[in-house]
Order: sequence, then structure tokens, then C-alpha cells
Amino acid sequence: MEQNYDFSKIGKQMPYTIPDGFFDKLEESVMNEVKAQSAKTKKITVIRMAIRAAIAVAACIALFLVVKKVLPQGQDAVTDDFENVELAFNNLTTDDQDYLLEVYQEELFLENNLNDLNELNNEESI
Repeated sequence: MEQNYDFSKIGKQMPYTIPDGFFDKLEESVMNEVKAQSAKTKKITVIRMAIRAAIAVAACIALFLVVKKVLPQGQDAVTDDFENVELAFNNLTTDDQDYLLEVYQEELFLENNLNDLNELNNEESI
């Protein structure tokens, strides 16, 4: 199967041919293709920017709703908190209510004494 080719017999002929006027039309066809791809790229870029803007707006709205729900809104939120504490306190047994009141009063007493001691220490250091 092995054949020896004698390349000197073949010569230096070009086995390929090009159509007439190929190089004359080459520049124009390349420029047309570049313009077409440039238009597609611009269209895709505009679509991507629109999608990104829509996502940003949706994220801002979601953030606003979350912050609005999480953060208390003025006096109404404070009133609601007190009402919730009062409802929870009223649901306790009488013994539990008495115990909480006693602990709360002791804490206030200790806090007042600590404040008085701090004031005395500040006066002495002057």
C-alpha cells in the first residue's frame, strides 16, 4: 500500500481557485458582518442592563419591605409592645405575677443604690 510520490512531477500548481472579484468584495463583506455583530451586541447589552435595573429595583423594594416590617414604627410600635407585655403578664398565674413584681422592685432598688454609690464616688474623686 505504500506509494512513493514524486513531487517533482506534480509541479508548483495551486490546486485551489478563488472566484473572480473575491478580494474586491472581501473588505465589504467583513465590514457588513462586523456591523451586524455590533448591532447584536448592543441589543444584548441593552437587554442585560434592563434586566439588571429590574433586579436592582426589586431588591430595593424587598429591602424596604423587610426594614419596614422589622423596625418599630414610632409610638404605635411602643404601644403594641406594652400591650403585648401586658397580655403576657395577665396570662401568668398570680404567684408568677407576684414573683416578677418582687424581682423587678428589687432590681430597681439595687439599681438606685448603685447609682447613688457611683455619684458618691464621683464626688469624692473631685
